[in-house]
Amino acid sequence: MKKSLLSLALAGSMLSALAVPAFAATPSDVVGKPVQSAVEQLTALGIVQGYADGTFKPDNTITRAELAKIVIVATGNESSANLMANTAPAFKDVKKGAWYTGYINAAAAKGFIQGYNGKFRPNDTIKFEEVTAILVRALGYQDKYLSGSWPYNVLLQADEVGLFEGVDAANGTNATRGVVAELTSNTLDKQLVSYNADGDLGYLLVDTDGDGKGDAAKLFISKLGAFEPANVLTAGALNSSGQISLGGKSVATAKEFFVTGGKKLSELLGHTVSVLKNKNGEVIAVTDAQEAGKIVNASTDVDTITLGSTTPAVPADLTFKVNNGAATYTATADVKVFVNSVEQNLPYTFTNDQDVQLLLNSKGNVQAILVSTWKSDNVFKEVVSYSTYSRIIGKDGYSVKVDANTAITLDGKAAKLADLKENDIVNYVVNGDTALQVVATRNVVTGKLQAVGNDGKGNATYTVNGTTYTQAGTQVSALTASAIGTEYAFNLNKDGKVVYYATTTATAAANYAIIFTADNKADHSGYSVINNGVVEGGYYKVVYYSLKDNTKVTAYTKDEDYTAGTLVPLKTDSNGLLTLNVGDKDSNNVAIADDVVTSLTGTAVTAVDSTKVTAGTTYRLDSSTVYLKLGVNATTPADSTVTAATAADVTKGATIAVRSNDTGVAQYVIVLGSGSVDQLAQAQGLFISKSLTATTTNEADNVYTIKLNVNGETKSFNVDKATYLATYADNDVVTLTDAATGAGAGDGKYDAKAIATAVAKTPYKPAVVDDPATPADETAPAVPADLSVTDISGKKLNFLGAPYVVTGATQIFIKKTDGTIATTNFTDVLVAADNLGVGSGKYEVKLAGTGTSYNGNNEAGVILITAH
Repeated sequence: MKKSLLSLALAGSMLSALAVPAFAATPSDVVGKPVQSAVEQLTALGIVQGYADGTFKPDNTITRAELAKIVIVATGNESSANLMANTAPAFKDVKKGAWYTGYINAAAAKGFIQGYNGKFRPNDTIKFEEVTAILVRALGYQDKYLSGSWPYNVLLQADEVGLFEGVDAANGTNATRGVVAELTSNTLDKQLVSYNADGDLGYLLVDTDGDGKGDAAKLFISKLGAFEPANVLTAGALNSSGQISLGGKSVATAKEFFVTGGKKLSELLGHTVSVLKNKNGEVIAVTDAQEAGKIVNASTDVDTITLGSTTPAVPADLTFKVNNGAATYTATADVKVFVNSVEQNLPYTFTNDQDVQLLLNSKGNVQAILVSTWKSDNVFKEVVSYSTYSRIIGKDGYSVKVDANTAITLDGKAAKLADLKENDIVNYVVNGDTALQVVATRNVVTGKLQAVGNDGKGNATYTVNGTTYTQAGTQVSALTASAIGTEYAFNLNKDGKVVYYATTTATAAANYAIIFTADNKADHSGYSVINNGVVEGGYYKVVYYSLKDNTKVTAYTKDEDYTAGTLVPLKTDSNGLLTLNVGDKDSNNVAIADDVVTSLTGTAVTAVDSTKVTAGTTYRLDSSTVYLKLGVNATTPADSTVTAATAADVTKGATIAVRSNDTGVAQYVIVLGSGSVDQLAQAQGLFISKSLTATTTNEADNVYTIKLNVNGETKSFNVDKATYLATYADNDVVTLTDAATGAGAGDGKYDAKAIATAVAKTPYKPAVVDDPATPADETAPAVPADLSVTDISGKKLNFLGAPYVVTGATQIFIKKTDGTIATTNFTDVLVAADNLGVGSGKYEVKLAGTGTSYNGNNEAGVILITAH
């Protein structure tokens, strides 16, 4: 199980993008094609450019005039072209002052191009061999000194110097933009030549050490930039200043910076890379130069204890074994060790059987070691998009940032975030809360469950289509024998184990039952039944209503935990008998979690609207909530009835019983009786204004009104005098409430107000750790954030130390830097939580709860985000 380390992501904000290093955009139609690296290099150097629609159109033919421009720009002679733009054209069909005139004149003056009987034919397409000839001449070769006849003289010379490497084209064909890009890119690192008076060939040199003598080859690219000697990439991302780390040193990058060939910078961490710089010494492109044979996936051995030394390294400190002693390696003196892309101080101690990747130099010595720790088998749910990064959300609520530098693969192939689908099984390498690598698997087995079992190690097994699969992890509970015969889609991880499953057809009413009677005899004698032709005793009789099948059933069970007037999961044990798992243990003697039993005693409804209902506890209502009516026959309980109900049947004063999930969403609302009460619903919003209307001389008849911004609409609310006279500021988060009892009850006016004053604005301050290898070496404690998102999928927050949940009724506003107010959504709450503070590009947050609690989580009524 060997893995490679990838990617360090960037950070950003949807509301106000932060300053982060950016990479140049590769034209969309060359991504993943052989021509990609060439186009990226030439674009970075300014030799070619794409079209406004983000494409390069590599298959389009190119004209002779366009090629003249490319060769002049590539050789650093554009200034000459500008000077010659208005001079008399060298060819009679080249117009004076046209966009191409200067380039053609300069190319002719340099001897790069030749015409046809005094004409150049600027708008004609150009043949492959003609492009080759022009580039060969640009290197300094002259046709008359090349052996052979045209065009083989230039083709043979081009082949000799290596211009055709990776180029798929043939003599006599029209050259395309892609072919020209590849040929020009191959020419960049070739040495320039010249001839003396006798026609002898010589190579041009440049003085690099200042002694007045040429000591290095002068390359085609020399006027635009330079290829640096191969170096080791020592950081998987640009730093905050946009610098790249090469050999441990930070080097500036150009505005147009590429990692060529479709690679992520993070994928090349520890790799040998070739480096292309512009004439200002800024890095404009890096290319992976690490040979595949110099990348070794391995597992550390127990005697791999420490690498490096606090004193000058000695060979013994740098030699180690891997793969149970099968191989021995020696590290370079400046070896780098990275754990999830973070460089570690030497000496560094490995553990046994640790997955590592060794990056070797040309001599076979280890120049870098990558250590990856993984979060495995997460079930993908959805993506929340920001302007400069996104978040992947798992079905268990786990979330992680990804961005343009995060490497994503699906079934072993490079992929995009948009390629991921719900229920894909995903593994992550994470640094902080940012994904370095996302490795997704989409392997789905569909069929009827034929058998359930156990692998003897506490893991459930399922037989589908004659094949048995083992369940990995606890993302979903283990299926029981009651599920046999049901068709499921099983989502497997890369090891072929079940991580998640779901029925292939939706079931509005799942396997739940309302228990009408449970005849548990006091003397435990029970009932006798015939089982496989044998009379057995000790059974109990249960009459229940199956919500899945809409059927009343009489059954027998050995589980005495059933009670009349309850809603319970309808499950059976391996023998097909009803069971509640109360006090049960599995085959490994491990306790099985008890099923939740919901009492149908009933509680009166005190408040209800389209999103929630309060009956002792407040529950959330959504489209998945199932409404039922239970008609209890007190004389003959087994003759009780269950019928379908609707949300309209849940009124104030009605008696209901509710079964909810852990975020307070009502799964089942069972109506037991009806009734009604009168009270104004609580109102919340942002303060706009207040007004007084005097209707008579009697002050008691005055109408006091407060206007609030409610979900972007202005709404008016009648209030009493005391509430009206309170002090309000523009955009205060206001909550208006009506008295249920007392003097103000039933008068149609709001009798009280609350204004949210608490603000979350303190950024999270992580603990300071001097040495990541020794986390105990902390010099400052961590400071909790005023606002943090604890479960993105469940929309749970911690605000000033209290838990909140955002529901469909929550109003979310943003106050922009220009003072205007707009409604927004939960995504911007995530952004604000990531960037709390009062400085530029930061956000502070006010929050008012509704007073409703869902399983200990306060419902957020109004959230106001203020941008700075």
